[in-house]
Amino acid sequence: MDMQNPATAADGGLVRAIDRAVLILEFLEASPHTRFTVTQIARALGLPKSTTFNLCGALVNGQLLRRSHDGLQLGRRLVQLGSAYVSSIDLVREFYEVCRVAPADLGATIQLSVLDEGFNAVYLAYQDCGSGLRLGLSGGVGRVVPANCSASGKALLAALGETALEGRLARVTRLPGLTAASITSMARLRRELVAIRRRGHSTDEGGTVPGLSCVAGAVKTSYAEGDLVAVSITASTDTLTARRARVMRQTLLHIVALLQARL
Repeated sequence: MDMQNPATAADGGLVRAIDRAVLILEFLEASPHTRFTVTQIARALGLPKSTTFNLCGALVNGQLLRRSHDGLQLGRRLVQLGSAYVSSIDLVREFYEVCRVAPADLGATIQLSVLDEGFNAVYLAYQDCGSGLRLGLSGGVGRVVPANCSASGKALLAALGETALEGRLARVTRLPGLTAASITSMARLRRELVAIRRRGHSTDEGGTVPGLSCVAGAVKTSYAEGDLVAVSITASTDTLTARRARVMRQTLLHIVALLQARL
């Protein structure tokens, strides 16, 4: 009878523990403002309570989770890790360099994003150019938005090859909506992607946040997973005159061209 190598068994147990710890972090990420007890986490993930208790304790010790009197939430160490990850990406530095060409009085926020492994745009960096927007932390690094709801996400989807795009669409059973203006019809999304390819940039009018307008364009690069990043410019809709909207589009196209040349 074959005997299992003790070292192999130990490695398997470690991998399983890491996988479960990742599940816990992902579960809490989905509801960052809610505190969950160990019992609630274990029940939601189908894990033994004792295992969940031990894993959460280790994550708290590593400051990946924080414990309060009524439950657990994500910890501050994740901010440091995320910041270290972003600072290691050369394209972020290049993004800030090309943002220098934007008019100081643009009255908008310029953002850099990528697609995650699923169907979301993840924001890596942003430069505020007198936007007057008060988005707080939700407007900065690490923000995740369904790709079908944002100008950035739609620009990235439109820039994918047909095989890659169809592969992502095939995994989506229902398009999420953030506002009444979000695209939640697959047929409408496909038409929008065709239009984006034709005009060379995407737009959004309140699809992510009511009252905000956005234009975005994709850049091909070997610096990012998936070989694509998007630059977007967002402003308050009620401040957009025809002239300011034109300046936003021109600034976007200029930044996209500069970033493409540098990457």
